[in-house]
Amino acid sequence: MNGNENISFHMLNVFIKVSETKSINQSSKVLLLTQPAISKKIHQLEEYVGQQLFTRSSKGMALTYNGHIFYIFATQMLAELTKTIDEINNKNFSFNDLNMGVLDSISSFLFPNFFVNKVYELQNLEVTNKVFDLIKPFNEGKLDAIIIDSSFSENIIGPHVQNNLFEEPYYIVYSKSNTKIPTLIKDSIAKAIDLQKFKLVLLPMYCPIHQQVVKVFDRLNVALPEIFENDYSELTISLVKNSDFVTVLPESIAINKITQDINGLGMKKLEIAFDRSVSIFGRSKNIVNEIEKELVL
Repeated sequence: MNGNENISFHMLNVFIKVSETKSINQSSKVLLLTQPAISKKIHQLEEYVGQQLFTRSSKGMALTYNGHIFYIFATQMLAELTKTIDEINNKNFSFNDLNMGVLDSISSFLFPNFFVNKVYELQNLEVTNKVFDLIKPFNEGKLDAIIIDSSFSENIIGPHVQNNLFEEPYYIVYSKSNTKIPTLIKDSIAKAIDLQKFKLVLLPMYCPIHQQVVKVFDRLNVALPEIFENDYSELTISLVKNSDFVTVLPESIAINKITQDINGLGMKKLEIAFDRSVSIFGRSKNIVNEIEKELVL
């Protein structure tokens, strides 16, 4: 062990993610770290171990023989840490000690009773519509549990437990006076290619709904429609109601908006590629299980 830098679990997480993605560039996107920061962590780890853990080439990062051995050690170490945290929390769990985060749409439309009941009981509750404002503090150990879209699991690092809570489809929400809808979407289920025919209004890219739309279009290799961004959900609905803009919302939010203006707004289900999955991520199995017991859809 030749390096002066002490090994850390954060360093192990970086190593594991680079090992699995085989790319510093891809790991940078997942870990929310700059590429130089990741390269520095890998270099520090190799100095600490005293061995080269990766071979670098134009094709990416590949584990060396010693790298494979260290990968097994690192994953086992984090698994043991998760187990130890579970054992500690099994004895000491209390909502009063819990720092929790949740997306605003999830707390408002899916689990309102839980958060109304727990808002004063939790040590800290972070509610936001910016998903990375939850992921970053969770990864830093400042939050014990977060409830977000499952598709962001690749951005979670460190020992954790993930449980899927529910799935729901996405819907196009539109004005009933929008004459383009019946002529351009004739099937009962709308497809990504149908959305290309409309001007789409969404919250900015920090919103998980916006990110999901972009991911689906990219995965299907379909060009994105014209997108207008704004920071206010109520303005989004107002624009949809009074123009030929359309928006995309998860079923729980879409139904809420439609029932408030059943004569002015309509909705059409999107193909399964857009389906949303929501998960709870916690630092231990016990934390996740105790929260799940209290959640009622």
